[in-house]
Amino acid sequence: MGITLPLALFEQAKRHATKDKPALLSWVHECPQDLAPHLLYQKAKDAFSGERFFWQNPEMTLTLAGFGVTEQYLAADKAKDAFSGLEDKINALKLRTVTNATEKGTGPLYFGGFKFDPERETDKEWQAFKDGLFYLPLFLVTKKGKEVFLTVNLVVYPDDEVKKLEAVRGQWEKIIDAKRPEMEVDALITAKELETDEFLENARDIIALLKDSEDLHKVVLSRRMGLRFSKQMDSGAVLQKMMDTQENSYFFVMEKGAALFFGATPERLVAVSEDKIHSSCVAGSAKRGRTKEEDEQLGNALLKDAKNLREHHYVVEMIEETLQQFADDLTISSEPVLLKNRDIQHLYMNVHAKKRNDVNILQIARALHPTPALGGSPKDLARAIIRMKETSDRGFYGGPIGFIDTDFDGEFAVAIRSGLVIDALGVLYAGCGIVSDSVPEEELQETKVKFQPMLRVLGGNVE
Repeated sequence: MGITLPLALFEQAKRHATKDKPALLSWVHECPQDLAPHLLYQKAKDAFSGERFFWQNPEMTLTLAGFGVTEQYLAADKAKDAFSGLEDKINALKLRTVTNATEKGTGPLYFGGFKFDPERETDKEWQAFKDGLFYLPLFLVTKKGKEVFLTVNLVVYPDDEVKKLEAVRGQWEKIIDAKRPEMEVDALITAKELETDEFLENARDIIALLKDSEDLHKVVLSRRMGLRFSKQMDSGAVLQKMMDTQENSYFFVMEKGAALFFGATPERLVAVSEDKIHSSCVAGSAKRGRTKEEDEQLGNALLKDAKNLREHHYVVEMIEETLQQFADDLTISSEPVLLKNRDIQHLYMNVHAKKRNDVNILQIARALHPTPALGGSPKDLARAIIRMKETSDRGFYGGPIGFIDTDFDGEFAVAIRSGLVIDALGVLYAGCGIVSDSVPEEELQETKVKFQPMLRVLGGNVE
């Protein structure tokens, strides 16, 4: 499938550019409906390995696949928080953009994520991601419903010639013509649970704090599983396995050189489309049953469980109070229902509101993160305790991940059920909410269940 060169837009971009401030040409081309973004992601491996991302929402109404990096935002300046830095970057980008984009999800769009706790020193394995990392891709394939679009983002200078467009077209045609690579995810050698004793000790300490404090209600404690592979993991194979084995989830994959961050998360943080805000309250969990009858029994027990209902209430309360600062006409589901993934089921409620004109999605995401589902309640106190108790950096685990356009529309999910792989080594993350009547050994077992989705994806043994 060839693409038509946007000669008129190209000339417009050249007039808009200066030698010191190049323009961004972002042109959108409608594609055949049988073009599959996840297959193109895999076919782009040879040309753009280490510079790819993929995103799909649980409803499968929006899929994004990006290859190549035209520009990136790397939040490494501690003097400014990553959310504000990205906001400034997008505002500047919009002023120098020439585009024919009319469909949401096309045109100039950044994809990436934010660190769970920017106040924590970044561990070695997360150095490439810093406090936040976002890509403006060279090629962006967008599938909305049945329609498929290609966006090409190209930096243009006043003296550029048409051969620059022709070179980009050649790159795209190589991707289209490439063979789908052989993929496998059977390279896992070992999977070892880490910090088990430390987790149990920390859980006991936090339970004691909760019982002695009237102000502290919940702290989310996490731990890790270390992985070793016989060779470097293929991110296209990981993506394919997630799509084959997981359900009711956001699928995300992001490469940064030899590092791969990936996951299948059930939890939306916030979505903004024009003046509409959508969020969700996901907290409390139980494993799935081996039979239909057992699954219904476990689900009904979760809907009635006082501890899990209390955990969920903290999330609902915090999201409602936070969104009232940014929105009007806020509505929340009347009672929780079950959100079922392959290995786990959660308590779930929807939140909708009308956004006020003077706010944007980054301001809302900053205020919501981390919700009590990933941090605790109250937020600042819980995160300070996590900082003291957990010896490892969570990195992007539990942080917002998603996309944003130059109108500040977009969507962020919470990066749980996730893992990080660098070359042939990796780590999975799992967490659980500690409240005053928690039982440490039961919380440990809950984290074992939460390791299972990504362990299954990577070819490991699951219970």
